[in-house]
Amino acid sequence: MFGVGSLLVLSPRPSFAGDETIPETQAAYVSPPNQKFRYTVTPPPSFAPSNKPLKTHLDEINFSPPDARGYALGITVDPVRIKSIREFGTPEEVAARVVTAEVNRDGVFQVTLAKDPVEDADAGGCYDIEYISEGKRGIKRFVTRIYIKDGFLYVLTAQSKEDEYDTSREKEVAACVKSFKPL
Repeated sequence: MFGVGSLLVLSPRPSFAGDETIPETQAAYVSPPNQKFRYTVTPPPSFAPSNKPLKTHLDEINFSPPDARGYALGITVDPVRIKSIREFGTPEEVAARVVTAEVNRDGVFQVTLAKDPVEDADAGGCYDIEYISEGKRGIKRFVTRIYIKDGFLYVLTAQSKEDEYDTSREKEVAACVKSFKPL
């Protein structure tokens, strides 16, 4: 499920007296080429990939930093019969379905949209949905990007504890979400 990165994102590393700033690089994750579906994403620099012990999708992968709990990124791929996300509904209709599915999960009390759902036509017609889920495990912020391409549903979901979702994390998540796309 893991692939070799082929794209780079540069972020500065702190410099010390007399040193020049040397950029750190974070390679993009590209799904393996031996599949009918492919995608790429550039996770935040400290994130490492991992597999779920029990798979519930055709393809799924998680990324998380080794030193932070409650901050993660997940990607799932499943076959679908529809040709485009618009056949499934408008951004608002799809967001309503996502929120309904989340609120029906065990231990979730309330789910609210954090922002109006939008279609990113420049990115190939994907939908971006951001919501807050309150439940037994705390209050979490979810940011999703959903594509349908060539008979596959691609979903990226970034998750963070709401009280840790500051401006810095929001920028980091936004960059990661924008980097996600099917190939």
